[in-house]
Amino acid sequence: MKKIVRNTTIIILSLVALPAFSQIRFGVRGEVGLNNPTLSSDVLKVENMTNYSIGPSFEAMFPMFVADIGIDASLLYTNNRMTVSTIGNENDSEKITNQYLKLPLNLKVKFGIGLPLIKMYASAGPYAAYLISGDPIDLNDAVENIKAKSFEAGTNIGLGFEVLRILQVGVNYGIKLTDNYATDKPNWDDPLNGKTTCWSICGSIYF
Repeated sequence: MKKIVRNTTIIILSLVALPAFSQIRFGVRGEVGLNNPTLSSDVLKVENMTNYSIGPSFEAMFPMFVADIGIDASLLYTNNRMTVSTIGNENDSEKITNQYLKLPLNLKVKFGIGLPLIKMYASAGPYAAYLISGDPIDLNDAVENIKAKSFEAGTNIGLGFEVLRILQVGVNYGIKLTDNYATDKPNWDDPLNGKTTCWSICGSIYF
């Protein structure tokens, strides 16, 4: 029993002491999608897909012997745009815009690369996004009642550089774990509803 109490006390004191040794910073993060794919099925054609995100960011790093280890989190306004048309009738098209609030939470590692005031970082973790505004897809010759789902989830993997302890620039690889669209047709199969991956370039300024 004494051993359990002692170990519990050590863990609690360690957690209390961590903030004193951590480097906590706030800033702004932005992302721009690098993909512009053209997707199609027997019914719909999707092209000109673009997205960007911006919002406040938080970083807490804990210096270790050879690297800094910690977390970062952001609350991002995300705007996704694309053009959707029916196969065989590209004149029948719609410009669709979906807006999300996105919360990525990453484990981050930063380490020196032998250059003054420059570090390299790697990050990975999950994200969740909530739809705040979305345009339905209602083309005359396509399946009706195609709507963006209200929730999206996935994982991120990032790699980049930190310069002057202020600016971070890198690339991010996102993997969606949920479908983005739903329809009333039970067996509907379309690229809009497929889980996809995407690349983006990201930048953060911390104060």
